[in-house]
Amino acid sequence: MTTSQGTPYEMTISLGVLDHLGLNLYSNTPAVISEVIANSWDADATRVEITIDTQANTITVADNGHGMDLNDVNNRYLLVGYRRRDEQGSKTPNGRHPMGRKGIGKLSLFSIANTISVHTIKADGAPQAFLMDADEIRNAVATQETSARANGDSPAPRYNPKFIAFDENSMLGANGTIVKITNLKKNLTEASVEGLRKRIARRFALLAEDFQIIINQKTVGFVDRDYFHKARFIFQYGDYDYAAHCRNLDKSTDDSKPIAFCRESRFQPDGKPAHNGNLAVKGWIAIAHRSNDLDDRSGDHDDNLNKITILMRGKVAQEDILQQYRLGGMITKYMFGEIHADFLDDDEEDIATTSRQHLAEDNPRYIALKNFIEGELRHIWTETNTLKEKQGLDTAIKSNPHLKRWYESLRPQSLQKSVRNIFQGIDVANMDDERRHEFYATAVLAFEHLKMKFALEYIDKLDDTNIEAFLKWLADMDAMEASHYLQIVNERLVVIDKLRDMIKENSYEKILQEYIFDHLWLLDPAWERATQDEKKEIQIQNAVERVPIRDKQKVRLDIKYRRVAGMHVIIELKRPSIRIRKTAIEDQLNDYIKAVRKEIDKDPKESRVPIEAICLLEQLPSGWNDPKTRQRDEDSLRGYGIRVMTYTELISHAESAYAKFVEAKTPLVDLSKTVEAIRSYRPNH
Repeated sequence: MTTSQGTPYEMTISLGVLDHLGLNLYSNTPAVISEVIANSWDADATRVEITIDTQANTITVADNGHGMDLNDVNNRYLLVGYRRRDEQGSKTPNGRHPMGRKGIGKLSLFSIANTISVHTIKADGAPQAFLMDADEIRNAVATQETSARANGDSPAPRYNPKFIAFDENSMLGANGTIVKITNLKKNLTEASVEGLRKRIARRFALLAEDFQIIINQKTVGFVDRDYFHKARFIFQYGDYDYAAHCRNLDKSTDDSKPIAFCRESRFQPDGKPAHNGNLAVKGWIAIAHRSNDLDDRSGDHDDNLNKITILMRGKVAQEDILQQYRLGGMITKYMFGEIHADFLDDDEEDIATTSRQHLAEDNPRYIALKNFIEGELRHIWTETNTLKEKQGLDTAIKSNPHLKRWYESLRPQSLQKSVRNIFQGIDVANMDDERRHEFYATAVLAFEHLKMKFALEYIDKLDDTNIEAFLKWLADMDAMEASHYLQIVNERLVVIDKLRDMIKENSYEKILQEYIFDHLWLLDPAWERATQDEKKEIQIQNAVERVPIRDKQKVRLDIKYRRVAGMHVIIELKRPSIRIRKTAIEDQLNDYIKAVRKEIDKDPKESRVPIEAICLLEQLPSGWNDPKTRQRDEDSLRGYGIRVMTYTELISHAESAYAKFVEAKTPLVDLSKTVEAIRSYRPNH
């Protein structure tokens, strides 16, 4: 069969599909290459070779899978939206569970490149080779759509990839497929090779003998994930021993064995663990030694490890589920992990959203998983604090050699036992390194002051029981830290309560304008104000303010750009009288995101930091009174990094997050109030 264009290949596609599911499907190269690797898995390949040529600025992915004949190319590969599992069954010919489902992954290639060539051959079939050009596709589709509308027809545009010579010299075997990605939108560097190797290793669990992924002649393995050494404690699910890869786990003070826990991996639909539960996961959740260990920016790649990734059938399905929880404690800043939940990808309703970056949050299977993980996070939080109490002194003297020398010099040695109580609390408080060592220094000064005040000779004569009780009162650093945070949280709750009153009085516009942009903790407890480059922030702010407003009738109240740890944030306040549609929000905030993206792309390190845009309204967008409509619109907006909430919801969410922290800390003594009560007490005489 040959078309009128002189080529046997034909793709049916709409311009909207190309733009939304191709150019905007993914934002990074590893995610795109993962789609090609997933196709190789589905083709029963045992070997995938990825070649990155930084000189030619090309990426080639070759596999030894089944390959395709002309019928497969036209009716499967080039058919956008081909539902593989419906047409070919729930397993591949070799018995694998396929990763592909929607049939749109191939379009993601156009988000990183303009031209794609495919060379493929099937056993006993004729070789096939064709080239697809994004500009030619867009022009052909646009022309046909315009013509169809002019004639009153329903557009069903088609595109005919160009026939090219088959490259048999690059094939891995008698059958297989080669995808050559050329005319890349960004230049590759040598650091791109190692960055891709690391991120591909993190995106796949299929690093086994029957499926090899090779990048520039080096096999990708567990070691390439380059994060297990960051784990201090690890909690495991399933039979695989991930702890074997963790060389820096804390060791038990009892038997010097690495601290690793095997947790129940089965659970019920309500999320409660149960040995006979019909849902199950595999994987691990770990606690890092330091929170800044999870900042993995280096070279030309940027990755935030402070997340728990969800995988289905060996491939990343959701980059991070940890951000779904507002636990209110600092321990979450130390968490990272990987949960394999194959039950999410059964042959029932597809749980992946069209954006391919998230899962459908209203799906019962997802809700069950989310509830199970929340229970585990709470257990890990409690267990970790207990462990840190036991490991506190070891952590202190290992992290600071000067402290170790001071500790070992204490005489008599009975004082060392008392000092242990001081450092337990510091470790549990989950402080960053700078503050942690400040507290170590303060503890040492306090202890030395005690020795000077009462004289070392007198202390030496004290009974161990007495001195330990006295020093515990002096050096309960955990209670001091808890008291400090409790005070901050209570102050923030007062602010939240005041803002609620302002909303009731409809006088909140000026308050929010003056306050929210510099106090991002209202939007997220983890967002403290931390501008890294004030000059650059002002520059980007000016670029955002220059973005024209599409609808002059719906003028914005105010908009600001902020750079916080791990995020570029855009916040727009709408006037109370405005009732806006979801599409208008999407258009306007995407304009702002593009303006920020244009500026941050000038800095390779900043360009990989995600952008989140938040729109604050008094009234919900049109149609959002219907929960299904709102869920659908929110899922769609989330794919662009856009979040919408009302002023009332902002206050409620903030109050809920901080109230949970207060509730968790209620049993602790509020040391600051106790000390103040002692200081201000006056006897009646």
